[in-house]
Amino acid sequence: MLTFSIEGEHMNRHNAGFTLIELIIVLAIVAIIGAILIPNFLNTTDRARLRSDIQSARVLQNALDLHNIEQSTTLGSGDSMAYVIDMLVQRGYIEERRIAVQTAGASFAFNANGNVVLNISQASDNVRNSLVNQLSDQERNYVEGGGISP
Repeated sequence: MLTFSIEGEHMNRHNAGFTLIELIIVLAIVAIIGAILIPNFLNTTDRARLRSDIQSARVLQNALDLHNIEQSTTLGSGDSMAYVIDMLVQRGYIEERRIAVQTAGASFAFNANGNVVLNISQASDNVRNSLVNQLSDQERNYVEGGGISP
Protein backbone atom coordinates (compact mmCIF):
# COMPACT_ATOMS: atom_id res chain seq x y z
CA MET A 1 0.00 0.00 0.00
CA LEU A 2 1.31 3.42 -1.01
CA THR A 3 0.90 6.49 1.12
CA PHE A 4 1.54 10.08 0.16
CA SER A 5 2.65 12.82 2.46
CA ILE A 6 1.07 16.16 1.78
CA GLU A 7 3.57 17.92 4.06
CA GLY A 8 6.60 16.53 2.21
CA GLU A 9 5.15 17.48 -1.17
CA HIS A 10 4.46 21.01 0.06
CA MET A 11 8.02 21.39 1.35
CA ASN A 12 9.61 20.28 -1.94
CA ARG A 13 7.50 22.66 -4.00
CA HIS A 14 8.35 25.58 -1.68
CA ASN A 15 12.14 25.04 -1.87
CA ALA A 16 12.26 24.59 -5.65
CA GLY A 17 12.57 28.34 -6.61
CA PHE A 18 14.69 31.36 -5.74
CA THR A 19 13.77 33.83 -3.04
CA LEU A 20 13.14 37.46 -3.85
CA ILE A 21 16.30 38.59 -2.06
CA GLU A 22 18.44 36.17 -4.13
CA LEU A 23 16.99 37.57 -7.36
CA ILE A 24 17.58 41.16 -6.22
CA ILE A 25 21.22 40.41 -5.34
CA VAL A 26 21.83 38.79 -8.75
CA LEU A 27 20.24 41.76 -10.55
CA ALA A 28 22.34 44.20 -8.51
CA ILE A 29 25.54 42.35 -9.42
CA VAL A 30 24.61 42.30 -13.12
CA ALA A 31 23.81 46.04 -13.00
CA ILE A 32 27.15 46.85 -11.38
CA ILE A 33 29.08 44.81 -13.96
CA GLY A 34 27.11 46.48 -16.77
CA ALA A 35 27.81 49.95 -15.37
CA ILE A 36 31.52 49.18 -15.44
CA LEU A 37 31.70 47.55 -18.88
CA ILE A 38 29.37 49.68 -21.03
CA PRO A 39 31.44 52.91 -20.86
CA ASN A 40 34.56 50.93 -21.74
CA PHE A 41 32.89 49.50 -24.83
CA LEU A 42 31.68 52.96 -25.90
CA ASN A 43 35.19 54.40 -25.54
CA THR A 44 36.58 51.51 -27.55
CA THR A 45 34.46 52.52 -30.53
CA ASP A 46 35.48 56.18 -30.26
CA ARG A 47 39.13 55.21 -29.84
CA ALA A 48 38.98 52.99 -32.94
CA ARG A 49 37.43 55.83 -34.97
CA LEU A 50 40.12 58.25 -33.81
CA ARG A 51 42.91 55.81 -34.67
CA SER A 52 41.32 55.17 -38.07
CA ASP A 53 41.32 58.92 -38.73
CA ILE A 54 44.96 59.20 -37.66
CA GLN A 55 45.81 56.42 -40.10
CA SER A 56 43.93 58.28 -42.85
CA ALA A 57 45.95 61.42 -42.06
CA ARG A 58 49.12 59.34 -42.44
CA VAL A 59 47.90 58.01 -45.79
CA LEU A 60 47.13 61.55 -46.95
CA GLN A 61 50.56 62.79 -45.84
CA ASN A 62 52.37 59.91 -47.54
CA ALA A 63 50.38 60.39 -50.77
CA LEU A 64 51.06 64.12 -50.68
CA ASP A 65 54.79 63.58 -50.15
CA LEU A 66 54.93 61.02 -52.97
CA HIS A 67 53.00 63.33 -55.31
CA ASN A 68 55.25 66.30 -54.55
CA ILE A 69 58.40 64.23 -55.16
CA GLU A 70 57.18 62.63 -58.39
CA GLN A 71 55.60 65.77 -59.81
CA SER A 72 58.22 68.23 -58.48
CA THR A 73 55.41 70.42 -57.13
CA THR A 74 54.34 71.69 -53.75
CA LEU A 75 50.72 70.62 -53.70
CA GLY A 76 49.39 71.41 -50.26
CA SER A 77 51.09 74.71 -49.56
CA GLY A 78 48.29 77.25 -49.58
CA ASP A 79 45.76 74.83 -51.09
CA SER A 80 42.54 73.77 -49.39
CA MET A 81 42.34 70.24 -48.03
CA ALA A 82 39.39 69.47 -50.34
CA TYR A 83 41.43 70.53 -53.37
CA VAL A 84 44.44 68.47 -52.30
CA ILE A 85 42.31 65.35 -51.72
CA ASP A 86 40.61 65.83 -55.11
CA MET A 87 43.98 66.18 -56.86
CA LEU A 88 45.42 63.12 -55.12
CA VAL A 89 42.34 61.05 -56.04
CA GLN A 90 42.33 62.25 -59.66
CA ARG A 91 46.02 61.50 -60.07
CA GLY A 92 45.69 58.03 -58.52
CA TYR A 93 47.67 58.55 -55.31
CA ILE A 94 44.75 57.66 -53.02
CA GLU A 95 41.34 56.06 -53.26
CA GLU A 96 38.53 58.41 -52.34
CA ARG A 97 36.65 55.96 -50.12
CA ARG A 98 39.59 55.76 -47.70
CA ILE A 99 39.52 59.43 -46.78
CA ALA A 100 36.38 59.78 -44.68
CA VAL A 101 36.68 61.24 -41.19
CA GLN A 102 35.06 58.91 -38.64
CA THR A 103 35.47 61.03 -35.47
CA ALA A 104 32.58 63.45 -34.98
CA GLY A 105 33.73 67.07 -35.10
CA ALA A 106 37.18 66.25 -36.50
CA SER A 107 38.58 67.25 -39.88
CA PHE A 108 41.79 66.99 -41.86
CA ALA A 109 43.88 70.15 -42.04
CA PHE A 110 47.40 71.38 -42.67
CA ASN A 111 49.45 72.38 -39.63
CA ALA A 112 51.94 75.27 -39.57
CA ASN A 113 54.62 73.02 -41.11
CA GLY A 114 52.39 72.06 -44.04
CA ASN A 115 51.83 68.52 -42.78
CA VAL A 116 48.45 66.79 -42.78
CA VAL A 117 46.91 66.49 -39.31
CA LEU A 118 43.59 65.52 -37.79
CA ASN A 119 42.12 68.69 -36.31
CA ILE A 120 39.99 67.81 -33.28
CA SER A 121 39.27 71.32 -31.96
CA GLN A 122 35.54 70.82 -32.70
CA ALA A 123 35.41 67.21 -31.44
CA SER A 124 33.69 66.17 -28.23
CA ASP A 125 35.31 66.60 -24.82
CA ASN A 126 35.61 62.82 -24.55
CA VAL A 127 37.77 62.69 -27.67
CA ARG A 128 39.85 65.76 -26.81
CA ASN A 129 40.48 64.93 -23.17
CA SER A 130 40.44 61.22 -22.48
CA LEU A 131 41.02 59.47 -25.80
CA VAL A 132 43.88 61.60 -27.11
CA ASN A 133 45.77 61.06 -23.85
CA GLN A 134 45.84 57.34 -24.65
CA LEU A 135 47.62 57.84 -27.99
CA SER A 136 51.28 57.12 -28.54
CA ASP A 137 53.71 59.96 -29.22
CA GLN A 138 53.88 59.00 -32.89
CA GLU A 139 50.07 59.11 -33.18
CA ARG A 140 49.97 62.51 -31.47
CA ASN A 141 52.06 63.94 -34.31
CA TYR A 142 48.99 63.58 -36.53
CA VAL A 143 46.56 65.23 -34.10
CA GLU A 144 46.11 68.93 -33.58
CA GLY A 145 43.62 71.30 -31.93
CA GLY A 146 41.74 71.41 -28.67
CA GLY A 147 44.87 72.14 -26.63
CA ILE A 148 46.66 69.03 -27.90
CA SER A 149 50.34 69.41 -28.58
CA PRO A 150 52.38 66.76 -30.37
